[in-house]
Amino acid sequence: MATALYKHKTLMQMKRYLLYILGGLVLLTIACSRDKGNYDYVELPDPVVEGLDTSYSVITGDSLIITPLVKLASGKSDYDCYWKINVPEKATSLDYEGRSLHIVFGLSSGRYTARLAVVDNSNGMKYFYEFIINCQTEFTKGAVVLTSSGGRAELAFIKPDGTIQSDIYQAINQEALQGEPMQLVPVQNQFYLNRLTSYWVTYSNGGVLVNADNLQRMRSLKDNFFEPPAAVKAEYMMNMPQGITQAVINGKLYIGATETAPFWPYYGFYGVPVAGNYKLHPQMVHNAYENPNSTYYLGFEANLKQFVRIMKLSYYGSDFSVMDTAFNPKDLKMDLLYMDRFSDNDLYAFCDSAGKKMELKFRVQLNDSTQRFYPSYKRVFPGASLVSAGTVWRSSPIGIFFFSANDKVYRYNPLNQELRALDANFGGKKVTMLKVLRNGNLLVAGVEGSIYYLDISTGKTGQVIQQYNGIAGVPKDVILRD
Repeated sequence: MATALYKHKTLMQMKRYLLYILGGLVLLTIACSRDKGNYDYVELPDPVVEGLDTSYSVITGDSLIITPLVKLASGKSDYDCYWKINVPEKATSLDYEGRSLHIVFGLSSGRYTARLAVVDNSNGMKYFYEFIINCQTEFTKGAVVLTSSGGRAELAFIKPDGTIQSDIYQAINQEALQGEPMQLVPVQNQFYLNRLTSYWVTYSNGGVLVNADNLQRMRSLKDNFFEPPAAVKAEYMMNMPQGITQAVINGKLYIGATETAPFWPYYGFYGVPVAGNYKLHPQMVHNAYENPNSTYYLGFEANLKQFVRIMKLSYYGSDFSVMDTAFNPKDLKMDLLYMDRFSDNDLYAFCDSAGKKMELKFRVQLNDSTQRFYPSYKRVFPGASLVSAGTVWRSSPIGIFFFSANDKVYRYNPLNQELRALDANFGGKKVTMLKVLRNGNLLVAGVEGSIYYLDISTGKTGQVIQQYNGIAGVPKDVILRD
């Protein structure tokens, strides 16, 4: 009986709810039939903006003036303009208000995205217009040349029209570089902005970091340490894909810090050297560009005459397995002259063995699980008679070596042992600089007072395609900005 009564009450409640729903629908229908409002929406066309280009080219320090003419669909002139220039290297933006953008553009060279926002004050509508700002400086294109002049380092700049500005660092910074010149090292972060930001200029007793856009001094090499050593001798510096440098200083390997954001002041600073009892030859090879997260460094221990490895901030010395008998990499009994790495399967070293010049080829497997060294061959270098204490070495990405012999430059192919002199004539002057650029198609050679651009592309044998004279001193290194 109770169950039947409960079912009856439930049925009555459901009927009551149904009546409420039907009643609500009737009232809604009546309300809609009585609503005589105008619900026709009129889509207003976007404003017409004239005088705003999709891109602008500016020079750092010049005025950037953009005055667009905005025509609202209403025909009124009640609007405001807001400008935003994104500055990714500082994780911020430059914001301006006004119908005209009129600023002195002070950012460094690069490509900046920007936006104009037009606000129609009569209805609050916002309209956005994107554009690009391409910024250059007077040093964005040309060549920076490191020379030795009067016993100290100097910088020269060659403009695209061939004009040479001598000792430009001192002219801009009101101070002279010190010591004998060693390297010009570009700093470029491939994972953040991917543009050239600065150069390290190193010399025998130190170095300075220079802004690539204006050649102004940013800091000294000694200031690039959290706690600098008593003396700083930069023997070899390597540009890394993270926009830092690793350096052989005082015979030890120093690693640039990457724990902060790339635009933070301490990014790239050196801490303590990689610990160990070793003295490195001032040249190393690495696989950072193929494997930036697990990089190995292969160096040469100058006292023990052996190849050594460094991985994950630890010095392992010659702790690797030797897989062949062509030579003993743990006891070479030779001095290293030059080495380079084209891949893990193609590494070469040129050594001096009691006056005899030897060529070594080898391959390696150096990773977290395998440490193997595979000697391939040891033979007398075909160009041994041409090598002297002043010989300058360089290599091309395609596995070709170039080296100087007084006033000549030679090309050497280790695959077929072909050795030939390049066609360039340097007027009897000793070659003091070689640099392979443009993916192996250009060789820049330097002699006292001049630099030469040589064509070494496929089928070419080093013909001179450009020559610049009037450089003060003896060229040692160069960076081209195309």
